[in-house]
Amino acid sequence: MSIDYYQAKDHAPLPPKNADVLTTACDYCIVACGYKVYRWPVGAKDGGMKASENAFGIDFPSNMLQSWVAPTQHNICTHNGKKHNVVIVPDKDTTVVNTNGDSSIRGGLLAQKCYNPDSKTKDRLKTPLVRVNGVLTPMSWDDAIDIAASVGSHVLEKHGEAAYGVKTYSYQYIENTYAITKYALRHINTPNFTFHDTPADVTSTPGFRDAGFDNFGPSYDDWGSADTLMICGTDPYETKSVLFTQHIMPGIANGMKVIALNPRDTAGIAYIKKMGGLHLDVFPGSDNLVLGAIARIIMKNGWEDSDWIKEWVNSKWESNSGFGQGTRNTPWQWRTTWGKFQTKGYEDYKKWNLGQKEYDPAYAA
Repeated sequence: MSIDYYQAKDHAPLPPKNADVLTTACDYCIVACGYKVYRWPVGAKDGGMKASENAFGIDFPSNMLQSWVAPTQHNICTHNGKKHNVVIVPDKDTTVVNTNGDSSIRGGLLAQKCYNPDSKTKDRLKTPLVRVNGVLTPMSWDDAIDIAASVGSHVLEKHGEAAYGVKTYSYQYIENTYAITKYALRHINTPNFTFHDTPADVTSTPGFRDAGFDNFGPSYDDWGSADTLMICGTDPYETKSVLFTQHIMPGIANGMKVIALNPRDTAGIAYIKKMGGLHLDVFPGSDNLVLGAIARIIMKNGWEDSDWIKEWVNSKWESNSGFGQGTRNTPWQWRTTWGKFQTKGYEDYKKWNLGQKEYDPAYAA
């Protein structure tokens, strides 16, 4: 029995001057680092070592921070029915996000994801699979769509719209979400619809949204220019590497304080501690209690920034009206449906917080 050993390549071709050049973004996380794709036919002349002979326009070997091509950044794919070389490298022209063309280990291997029947991607699904007599069986797209439509029609007729759930991705927005959103909300008209990371189509941070802030409001520059950055429930080095290396680490080097509230002592947390940051090593699921207790201590001592709260945090009227968010935001729905929610502005939140026994620091500890 032969063993399918991995044989690493020890070289990669350089793209020629006339290679097709496309731009793309890494799809491993939400940071969206920029990359350039160089594509040219297999059998055509590759780029040379001189600046006048390759698409990068530089002499090779290149300098430390110049462009180069690792073997793992090259693949052979099919384009217009013919085999083409594909090189995917960080975009050195970027001025935001992965500034000057940095990349994570994941993003640096984007070329390896491209379908190549002679590589590890040969086992990728190329047709829908339908379970027939207990066996997943390849099926044409037309047949698979007809089956899905028939099952869907049966569910709608027998059980109603609420029984027909639609769950989809949320990234790239119009490109990926327009058709399926219209399908679910206009044509099926089901309330059982949401995006990939939530159990229902609501914000995952209703209290934050209630105060008037968009979860994705901060720019990446904000992550490195804050006086103090508090990170809860994640390690950006492991989940958003370039955000950490390009923005948070320079901020720490310039004196930014970091507090990490996380039950895992991971690589990024270790770096934060090494640089003088604070790690609150909580039990899983107890972070809400700790945050509430911290907020209580701040408010009891009058350490809150009253002027900032007055200027930027929603008033009761702004939250109740759905001001700037529309009337389908979660806090507004709670108040109009049940007539209550946890806050009516800052003072009411302070009263509510002080009345919760679980936010007593001794209890939270």
